[in-house]
Amino acid sequence: MVETQEDDERKLKIFLSSDAEVDFLYKIGGRGIVVPGNTGNAPNSETFSLHTGQTDSPWSYGQTMDPPGQIDVNIEIHQTPADIFADKPTPLWANFVFRRNVPANEKNPPAVFLKKQCATVPGAK
Repeated sequence: MVETQEDDERKLKIFLSSDAEVDFLYKIGGRGIVVPGNTGNAPNSETFSLHTGQTDSPWSYGQTMDPPGQIDVNIEIHQTPADIFADKPTPLWANFVFRRNVPANEKNPPAVFLKKQCATVPGAK
């Protein structure tokens, strides 16, 4: 996930890539951008496809943030359901949690959150 500050809005964007063609179901959860008196997120659940060697983003969200606060977002990656209209659970391949406290004196996210970072999920075929 990349976290940026544009004017008074904190923006979050999840990036995914794969070394093989893969279709999956993703689910976004968590409380999102949390500040005193306000919690905002854009929970989402849909199917998505990644193409070999390409990076893509299935989700992004932005909200005004006047620290202190928290970032609390998670993404679950599931096997694509056989029937996208069925509510039957599908196997979980990976779950990534992005959670941190944002101190009162933070004007911009630390540099480590401004760039894409990688996590390997072995055998998620």
